[in-house]
Amino acid sequence: MPANDIRNSSPQSNTLRLALLAWKSTPRGSLRGFATVRLGKSLKITDVIVLCSNGKRWANMPAKPQIDKDGNVARDDRGKIKYVPIVEWMDKESADRFSEAVIEAVEREHPGQTSGDYAP
Repeated sequence: MPANDIRNSSPQSNTLRLALLAWKSTPRGSLRGFATVRLGKSLKITDVIVLCSNGKRWANMPAKPQIDKDGNVARDDRGKIKYVPIVEWMDKESADRFSEAVIEAVEREHPGQTSGDYAP
């Protein structure tokens, strides 16, 4: 296995070594909340976005609002803020594994809070 592989060190495992450090439940629309996770031994990622829509749940890396040429927050045709990634996975497989690992970690400690039915 390459030294930069993000999978667990077990040859049979395709799961990430991910730990949930904090969870902020913020159910609003498709948003379910924000997770702080540790990936591997030493990478802390704050504000991982956890979403649920049409029966599907996923996690996205943190993003920041896009700024237009006048220094204002850019918005789409519906008036929603446009976001740009801060960090991103280079392939879909890694992004999907990360997303699944985040959802599993949140659900282990906060059952039901990533589902479409959740309201505090």
